[in-house]
Formats: sequence, C-alpha cells, structure tokens
Amino acid sequence: MKKFVAILMGMAVLWALPAAAFAQGFLGGNGTPGIGSFPFNWSNGACGAQNAAECGLPGTLRLYAGWLDHPNGSVWALQRPDSTGTAAWPLRGLWFGASTDLSVDGGLGLIISGSVFLPQRRAGTWIQTPADNPFDFDIPSYDWWSVDGLAKYPATGSFAVLAGFRWDHTSIRVDYSDNTSDDYILNAYIPLFGMQICQRASSGSLLLRAVGTPWVGGRLKYNFWDRLGYDEFGDFGVSSGDFLEIFADYSLKFRGDLSLGGFVKWNSLHVKTAERSLSGLNAEPVSWSVNIKSWTIGASLSLGFSTPLL
Repeated sequence: MKKFVAILMGMAVLWALPAAAFAQGFLGGNGTPGIGSFPFNWSNGACGAQNAAECGLPGTLRLYAGWLDHPNGSVWALQRPDSTGTAAWPLRGLWFGASTDLSVDGGLGLIISGSVFLPQRRAGTWIQTPADNPFDFDIPSYDWWSVDGLAKYPATGSFAVLAGFRWDHTSIRVDYSDNTSDDYILNAYIPLFGMQICQRASSGSLLLRAVGTPWVGGRLKYNFWDRLGYDEFGDFGVSSGDFLEIFADYSLKFRGDLSLGGFVKWNSLHVKTAERSLSGLNAEPVSWSVNIKSWTIGASLSLGFSTPLL
C-alpha cells in the first residue's frame, strides 16, 4: 500500500509542477506567452492534430535510441526454506524504442509502443545468506523487450489521463564459475495507469509522462543444472509486484513534420512469486523476488502523418 501511495504522489507532482511552471513562468498573466521569461514561446493549449510532429501525439511515429544504465539494475533472489541466494549485476547497453500515437475527434486516442534492450555482456557474484561460499558468474545471454498499449483521455488543457497494459519479457542465461547454470524467464503482465503533459512551443514541444501500478501479474520459469546430471526447475506465478516509469522528451522542429529531440526515462519493476515446490531432483518449496531498475538517456526522431482516425 505504501508503494502505491508513493506512485500516486509521484504522478501528482509530475502533473502539478509543470502546469504551474507553464502557467506562471512561461505564460504571461493574461494567458499569452511571457516575453523574456524563457527562450521559447509556450502555447497555452494542448497538442492538437495540427501539431502532431511536435508533441508525438495524434498521427505521429516516434523513434528512440539511447543508452540504458544502472549499477545494480538486475537483482534476482531465490528464497529457499533455510537460505536466500541472490544474483545481482549492472545493466548497461543500447536501448531502442518506437511509439505510434493516434487520436480521434475530441482528443481520445491510442498509444502503441515497444522497446528492446541490447546489453553489454556483464558479470556478478552469487551471494548466499546465511554466509556461504560465493560464486562468480557471467551473463552470456540477456533478452529484454516490452510491448505497450495505452488509451489516452484528455483531462484538461495539455493534460491527459492514461490507462493500458504492458507485456514485459526477460530471458536470461547465467553461467557460474563452479560449472553450473541457471535460466530465468520472466513474463510480467503490467496494467498501467498514469498521466501525461504535452506542452507545445513555437519551435518544439515538451512531453512528460508517468505510468505505474501497485499490482503486477505474470509467470517466472527457473531451471538450474550442472554438468553431472543434477537438475531442478519450476514455474512460478507472480503473486505481487509494483511498477513505475517516468519519461521526459523535449523535441525541436527540424523540417516540415520532422522533429528531433532528446529524452530521459527511469523505470522500476519489482515482482515476488508465490512459493512452490521445485521439480526435478529437488522438491523443496522456494519463491523468487526480482527487482529491475534502469535509467535511459538518448535521442528521438518524430514524424507526423495523417491517419483515417484524424
């Protein structure tokens, strides 16, 4: 419940602060652009269909390329009856995304997006508590991608309320220094609720978005084996979790319906599975806790286009 409150408070801050800034700092007292307060003249209206290329909203294709990083980005903890083993390693690599935003009359719309992470090869140490001999490991394979669908409802002015769904897929191979290996496959099904602000300027736009949820579903598949024939595995349902993502993108018109910009994104996913007995050569009951966090910074390219929905 505390994490849910924190998510709602973060979204409220994202909603309120830019609105005050646009109203008091960037605009004059009568709603006209303030002169001398900011190097761009910010509009008092939301992004409309005629400004699609600027704000990445109706009839816009937006492409992203960036660098994803976090020093302790991926943490997987296996909780056995008498011990907990934790594998943690940094996330670093290239991140690519694409988003298509479509709107109908009245500003109602649909945002469809996807992303893929191409990591550098990383390593870490498996730590057992109570204290046991740690094992170094290498990550020869790490696949991470997601697909989103969001419905957009215009609340007032430049603000819109968002609701939708994300499918987040992670597949990992871990090779340990004692000649054993793990496979982790996590499919997280994430309902998304949030809001966005899209403020138009004379030469560009600022898009701020926050989405999150206090509940995450999904399944985690685990398989551990050695070179002597030992094997244990399990398929676990996700029993609880939470997710939060904050995104900011500023773009400038380059030519016609083409805009270039830069973005920054932070997200955090936590899931915990239900306890379940393993299969194979071990039948003890275990559960998993997974935390994945990251920062991403990069460049964006937007192209406006006409659709039958506009």
